[in-house]
Amino acid sequence: MPLWVDGEKVMANPNIKINLDSLKEKREWKRHKVKDGSNQFRIGPPHGETSNGYPYRKWQIIWGLNDPVTGRQRPYASSMTTEKRCPVTEYVAQLTKKADDMKSAMKAAGSPESEIKDRLKDLSELISQLRPKTTYVYNGIDKGGEVGLLELKTTAHKKMKAEMNQYVQDYNQDPTSLNAADDDSGVWFNVIRAGTGFDTEYDVKKCQTKVKNATGKVSFEDDRSPLPEHIVENYDTLAYDLATIYQIKTYEDLAEILEANLPHIVEACPDAGLDEAVSAPVIATPAPKKQAKPLGTKKVETKLADEDDDATPVATLAAGEDDDFMKEAEAILRS
Repeated sequence: MPLWVDGEKVMANPNIKINLDSLKEKREWKRHKVKDGSNQFRIGPPHGETSNGYPYRKWQIIWGLNDPVTGRQRPYASSMTTEKRCPVTEYVAQLTKKADDMKSAMKAAGSPESEIKDRLKDLSELISQLRPKTTYVYNGIDKGGEVGLLELKTTAHKKMKAEMNQYVQDYNQDPTSLNAADDDSGVWFNVIRAGTGFDTEYDVKKCQTKVKNATGKVSFEDDRSPLPEHIVENYDTLAYDLATIYQIKTYEDLAEILEANLPHIVEACPDAGLDEAVSAPVIATPAPKKQAKPLGTKKVETKLADEDDDATPVATLAAGEDDDFMKEAEAILRS
């Protein structure tokens, strides 16, 4: 099995019997927080033994359940991504139907909206808490030369993919390339966050630099400036295997965890009790270029058109939930 030493791949000595991973220091997880305003990143190429060729990984995370063993609240990866079904999603669907039925009955009885909202407050909050949240995780490299986990909400992720696809069309080059040659270069992206709470908006654009030609005319070019040398040489040891940052549970595992949590859930919110067991799975069905760009000569291998992006309709993060979600994610990543 190959090892990486100072950025170089070497073959392991078969006479060494100990597990070399046991000698490594525990890695400190680095996460890039998308702050208000501009946030400039290069996106790293696909990485890891379990990589599927995409530069990102889609995760649907469940919050609000306690570990049956420790009793501590922790996040769980939904089995919807791997098995196209999830017991928590099914339970949430049933709770949502119950809430809708209760609301309709109260409206028919002439109850005012304020009374209906107050009556359903606890159930609505529980539904929002248990509903799996969707996030997309990239290996991001900031201007300081640090590789970290860059988590984007659905809106920003779709805009990032659109910019990447446009880059491939313009240059026939991989936007996640670690190189900075004329015929093979990645590009810097600007992730822009504006607003607060439910008014938060995200945008993604390629970074551009101002260039003045010999006659003094100013134009703008995509920022393809190089990465620090240590990133290029050691990316394989600095990047994260995006498929392993959360522990994957099977449908049956999550069903047992949910069952263990139900007594406490119903005690805190009596309306969460159901007359029947959780039912069967619920699964719903460029601007003109101003100048010539240096074209690549190799086929771009990095995958961007992920059919799974929109295949499973699980609720995305509401803008107001973003900071809490990221704090909880950081807590589990460091545990």
